[in-house]
Amino acid sequence: MKRYDKYKQTGSPWIGKIPSHWEKLRIKFLISNHADGVWGEEEKGNADDINCYRVADFDYDRMSINNNNPTVRNILKSQLNGRQIFNGDILLEKSGGGEATPVGRAVIANIAEPAVCSNFIHFLHIENLSTTKFLCYYFKHLYSNKVNLLFFNQTTGIQNLNIHAYLGQDLYLPPLAEQEAVAEYLDKKCGSIDAVIAAQERRIALLEELKQSVITEAVTHGINPNATLRPSGIDWIGKIPSHWDYKRLRFVCEFRNGYTPSKANPDFWTDGTIPWYRMEDIRDSGRHLKEAKQYVTEDAVKGGGLFDAGSFILATTATIGEHAVLIVDSLANQQFTNLKIRKSLNAVVDNEFFFYFLYVIDDYCKSTTKTATFAAVNIDDLKNFPVTIPPVAEQTQIVCYIKGKTASIDASIAKAKREIELLKELKQSVITEAVTGKIKVY
Repeated sequence: MKRYDKYKQTGSPWIGKIPSHWEKLRIKFLISNHADGVWGEEEKGNADDINCYRVADFDYDRMSINNNNPTVRNILKSQLNGRQIFNGDILLEKSGGGEATPVGRAVIANIAEPAVCSNFIHFLHIENLSTTKFLCYYFKHLYSNKVNLLFFNQTTGIQNLNIHAYLGQDLYLPPLAEQEAVAEYLDKKCGSIDAVIAAQERRIALLEELKQSVITEAVTHGINPNATLRPSGIDWIGKIPSHWDYKRLRFVCEFRNGYTPSKANPDFWTDGTIPWYRMEDIRDSGRHLKEAKQYVTEDAVKGGGLFDAGSFILATTATIGEHAVLIVDSLANQQFTNLKIRKSLNAVVDNEFFFYFLYVIDDYCKSTTKTATFAAVNIDDLKNFPVTIPPVAEQTQIVCYIKGKTASIDASIAKAKREIELLKELKQSVITEAVTGKIKVY
């Protein structure tokens, strides 16, 4: 790649040297209008109901909004007062976030009609599209280098970005023609990388479907093609081997709810030794949980005690249909329901077989949950879910079969995920080099 002829020092560790002709100014001076979003009330079916975009609608990787299912709200005209968003505005996440995705993410509003954004978002209006795109790419550079973490005001466990300080940062801006060239270069370069990432994501989805199919067929119909079959009485299962039994889930497992000890009580969280799991733990550590990102103390444990090692957690709210087995006594947050095989069935239901049967329950939860407002599984329906129960010796055979069949699938999935990570690192490196002038793109 070409380089500029002359550079100058900025004194900033996340900018370094920049082309000598780039202009120093505060980010806020690029912005003609900006404000927090407004949440409003539930839609009332009125003509003035309006789309309200949330952080959940962010397609951060592609720096845009997912317009498939925006939340519709009823907003009073007095609430608007200059807080409508328009096509091309930058939406900056200012509140909420989590350990895995702290606040500070930014996207460009690609919307057909004026709308609003939630009160967890701050919108920025810039008159020139080239400057808008350059700045949004610059925000991605700041986010990847964790500069946003320097501007946190964190209270009661909620992250808040100090917007005024964040927008008061110095920015080194090229002339307008160069901004346009940088934006066009990054659109093309990132677009080609995104296309490869999308292909890998499709591959992962197909591999996950294949794995799900292998597991579902094995735990609901067995692995002996010559077995004598009988009707199960359950439409979606159909026939099962004639010597198999089945029970409703409520007769197989004890149910307990997860919970979050009060964040306001330091005695619950200081020097804790008991793993406390969230969805981030499954995403980062997989489905066999021993170590946690956060730990609680014995003071935080409610009367029911810990979730026993060997029991399971199933996501029944928010991100639906993910499960894991607990390797040690532990706890989990309220997103999860704890399932423990009843003592009376310990000799009848193999723990590993039930672990794989939970993939079937995952699929059921995902396909039946209504997500109009807050996604949650109907626990009464879940408790009535049928669990097929082969003889224990056959359960062991089925587990061995599944492990053999899915090992190569898991390896392919892991390889594809690693390739996606490398592509995202490449993409971020390209963005950083372009918006800080390390490469000359025109």
